[in-house]
This record gives sequence, C-alpha cells and structure tokens, in this order.
Amino acid sequence: MEIKKIAVAVDESEGSKRALELAAALAAPNPAIHLDLVYVVPIPLLDESQTASFKDILDMMIADGEGVLADMEEEMGEAVVDRTDTLLLTGTNPATEIIKLLEQRDYDMVVIGSRGLSGLKEYMGSVSHKVLNGSPVPVLIAK
Repeated sequence: MEIKKIAVAVDESEGSKRALELAAALAAPNPAIHLDLVYVVPIPLLDESQTASFKDILDMMIADGEGVLADMEEEMGEAVVDRTDTLLLTGTNPATEIIKLLEQRDYDMVVIGSRGLSGLKEYMGSVSHKVLNGSPVPVLIAK
C-alpha cells in the first residue's frame, strides 16, 4: 500500500502531539506524502435562539481552533511543513466529523492520538476508539 495522503487529527492533548510527531516522521523521508492537520470545534446541539446567543462563544472557539492548528503547523519539521494543510471542522461530535472527512476525501490513513483513557471511559468516550471503529481507512493511534 502506497501512502500519499494522511489526515492527522489534532487538539491540545499530549496524544495529539505524539500523533503529529509520528505523522511527520512518516512523511519526512517521502516527498510524495501530504499531511492534513484536522481540528474539530465541538458545537453543542442548539435551537435557533440558543445559536444566536452562542455566536460569540463559537467565534472564540473557532479562533482557538485556528490557534491550535497554527501551533501544530509550527511544530512540523521543515521537511514536511510545505506539504501540510490545515482543516478546521465544526460539529457536535469530533469522531463523527473526522469519519465524515475520511469518507469524503481520498486519504490513505489517519493518525490520531490516544488520550490514555482506560476501562469504560476508553470504550465510551474516546474519539480515537470511535474513529478506529468507523474509519474507512487504516488508523494509526499514537500512544
């Protein structure tokens, strides 16, 4: 299997930083590999009146997400930063939004960090677990 395009799910966690390092290490020796850094701004389900009053908070959350993507992009090595794009998504469930992206675009794999949850919390609440089970492409989980 030839890898040409990798989605890297990022947030502010340590697992996400490990995923970024791993994806950069995979891409560095092969100039044909392109990386997309993906950040999902989680938006709660709201009705129209709630959405109007939530707009300022949402704008702040989006700005924070853009900041996270900019910081992550700065951490990329020079060998891969020119082959890296950033994508900011919004949705009620980060795992669902990542899976939708993987289904819509031509990725060869996704790299995502593990938060280090265990037991029931890992099974029920882990974005990486949900992506692993719903992804149409191979998933590499950075621990």
